[in-house]
Amino acid sequence: MADEIPPLPLRRGRAGPEGVVFSLPLPLRLRGLTRDGLIALRFAGPCAGVTVRVEDARGHALFAAPLATDEPLILLALPRGAARIVAAGAGADLHAGFLPVPDSFPLGRLALKLNAFLRGRIEMPPDAKGGIAGLALRWKIATDAARELRARLSTLIVCSAFGRHALQADYRRFRAKWVEDFAAAVPPDAAPLLTFITASDGTEADFAALNACATALKAQTDPRFDWLIAVPEAHLAASAGALESVASGFARLVPAPRSGAAEGLAAALASATPDRLITVLDPSGQPTRDAVAMIRAAFAAHPDCQLLYTDEERRDAAGAPLEGVFKPAFNRHLLEAWPYTGAFTVFRADRAQALGLDPAYGDAATYDLLLRYVDGLDGPAIRHLPRIAYSGTGREAGFADPAAAAAGARALTARLGTAVEMSADGRFLRPLFPVPAAAPKVSIVIPTRDRAGVLGMTLRTLIANTAYRNFEIIVVDNGSVEPDTFALFEETKAAWPATTIVRDDGDFNFPRICNAGVAAMTGELILLLNNDIEVIDGGWLDEMVALICRRDGAADTGVVGAKLLFPDRTIQHAGVIAGLFRYAAHWFAHCPHWAQGYEGRLLTRQNLSAVTGACLLIRKDVWAAIGPLDAVRFAEDCNDIDLCLRARRGGYGVVQTPFALLIHHESASRGRRRTAEHRARLKAQRARFDALWHASTLVDPHYNPNLKRDSLLAACASAPEGPRDARTDAI
Repeated sequence: MADEIPPLPLRRGRAGPEGVVFSLPLPLRLRGLTRDGLIALRFAGPCAGVTVRVEDARGHALFAAPLATDEPLILLALPRGAARIVAAGAGADLHAGFLPVPDSFPLGRLALKLNAFLRGRIEMPPDAKGGIAGLALRWKIATDAARELRARLSTLIVCSAFGRHALQADYRRFRAKWVEDFAAAVPPDAAPLLTFITASDGTEADFAALNACATALKAQTDPRFDWLIAVPEAHLAASAGALESVASGFARLVPAPRSGAAEGLAAALASATPDRLITVLDPSGQPTRDAVAMIRAAFAAHPDCQLLYTDEERRDAAGAPLEGVFKPAFNRHLLEAWPYTGAFTVFRADRAQALGLDPAYGDAATYDLLLRYVDGLDGPAIRHLPRIAYSGTGREAGFADPAAAAAGARALTARLGTAVEMSADGRFLRPLFPVPAAAPKVSIVIPTRDRAGVLGMTLRTLIANTAYRNFEIIVVDNGSVEPDTFALFEETKAAWPATTIVRDDGDFNFPRICNAGVAAMTGELILLLNNDIEVIDGGWLDEMVALICRRDGAADTGVVGAKLLFPDRTIQHAGVIAGLFRYAAHWFAHCPHWAQGYEGRLLTRQNLSAVTGACLLIRKDVWAAIGPLDAVRFAEDCNDIDLCLRARRGGYGVVQTPFALLIHHESASRGRRRTAEHRARLKAQRARFDALWHASTLVDPHYNPNLKRDSLLAACASAPEGPRDARTDAI
């Protein structure tokens, strides 16, 4: 429906040799007197070779960028003082309109709704009433369309450099109140001392960074730490004096037998006192002044903790804060894609020393240690502290470079015993888990009622395009009456003899219908599949089966979800975050299919708390252990999320993979034209869901309390929206 809302026209000024001038709306100009902003523009007319320039009232250029001719909607930065936009090189037939960007346009949400209501190309239902009732219905439809458009604009912000720059101001406001705010320090004997280890090459270039670290360490609110700096033996004599002056009183130099960061860290680890905590201190960044205090306090509160990692922040080259890096609780599949735990990953020194750090893995040596260290650990032994404890120079999510990723792939192969491939950009890893030699039968349960055209697409592409062939199809027919539907059933049984049609003539109750299909299954795995899914990727089911059959002692996966796209190739489902909008939501819905998501998480497999039931693979034994879909409390809504949360509470992992890709022909609109009775039923089901799972206050362990719970795009919150204690991945 968002496409039905036309942009508001920008007032055209003169068209001259320098191009076409457009005046900014008065609300934007007034707002721009005190702050930067953003505007979403849509151009009509020839755009090739056009450069867009933002000017102040005196004609001074504030910003300029070439106009992308292949983008229907562009986001433009409006620096403070912006008054007009000049399309340089444009002809007189170029026109422009704009859409109010919420938070950059005064009353932006209301402006979008009014524009949709007054100017939107809204198709009213044939039986719509006139008068006040008709206007109320038009307002509701316009509100739904404006909500979808707002989501698209938010997506545009997140996926653009201008948008990320604008969001930095939000983080700086958060940082002013909620970073370096940990006041308490636990008593000396409440937790072990913390040892930092650093590798130095012993050259003068290293001294400035080490000096900055030393300054940050001297400012610690908890002084119960020490620092081991490893230096190659060949450089030790020449640099000892300078290094000792850097951190005299709390640092000790350790000789490393050879040059190289991995060799130095291995030597420092071996020299540490065994009964302490230990973490690598990368001198390209510094700890926050409360880092030691918060880490020791977490271990004091959780003496069974064996591994702790913290949030961190990125800075620019000048040292200015850019953004927070807010991490999930322990996420094994994400760890197998890259070392997401980051700069401050705190080990128990004795366990780390027993395993040792292997310099053969070079820049991935600490990643190799981490993989081996977490082997056999789970539950309360691994905790995430959602507080920023480290501030480092800006490096994107993933391995630092392809060489480090290649070394990480070798470490992961050694750990898992399976081949590992790298992403094309060398940032992420993907273990290639095999399908078992005795491929398990998958029972594909598809609920339907008529809609033969849509169901036919699902069945035909499923049979024709799926490489994994050991499956049966169970269509649960909920009261179909159209001849085309029954003809399709016969066609399907002829094309795929392992097809069963189960008749259910009751009222619509999605869980009951699916449960009836499961009761008729003969396979070992259950796949719930909507009747409007198009199979476009031959390997989708191999990927899901391989993940759910994984058996290596580290994972007990019970549920696997796929990545689903709308027909326009925007994201429909890339995982569910419980607790969003006081219920649960598909994060990054409506983003481009190539969107990376928060910290690259849409590009990798990851553990999540829930996935959609539109394409959900679950083991038969897990289904039996946790119970079927709840047909009593959640007849229409919440049932798939409830099933996943029960699996999580039962100790089974839920995994989302981007490597099983399908098209979901659900309406791309967020708004659905529901009756008042239907809305009341959904409201009651969500109330029951909240009573059961406390969704209104839940912070999903695979989300972060420092991120907004009313955002699909993992935006930084203005204040923490949940506890910031050290946490596990438990629901």
